[in-house]
Amino acid sequence: MNGPERTDILAFIEARCGRRLTLSQEADVLAALDADGDTATAFMDSFAAAFGVDLTGYEPRFHHRDAASILRPGWPFAPPHLFGVRLPVAVSTLAQAAQSGRWPVIYPVLTVAPSRQWLNVPLILIGLPVLAAAGIAVLRVL
Repeated sequence: MNGPERTDILAFIEARCGRRLTLSQEADVLAALDADGDTATAFMDSFAAAFGVDLTGYEPRFHHRDAASILRPGWPFAPPHLFGVRLPVAVSTLAQAAQSGRWPVIYPVLTVAPSRQWLNVPLILIGLPVLAAAGIAVLRVL
């Protein structure tokens, strides 16, 4: 094989993050580094720059979540991964990408269901007064 090897990828990760991955952590680098959102994107961008990898085919939503945002529905709880699927980014995948110069993973074609977040507004507007009325009724009975 020509190009960077597994040891080169591990040296890059150690230089970038300041720690050595265990053998089990090598199976999922982003999870081992606890990288989501901007941290994971920055890691993948620096990997691509260091090894000359074209990340055009890389789909971050399959590998990590977006960063937490107060404006995101459900905050502070992280949303589930897309379709409940999270594909690990292994050291072997990074080595394959570095050797070929492009992202090697082929993703399934999945269509995203339309968001139902708008349902939260009527539920809150109707649910809170009903809950308050029930609470007042219980307090009057006691």
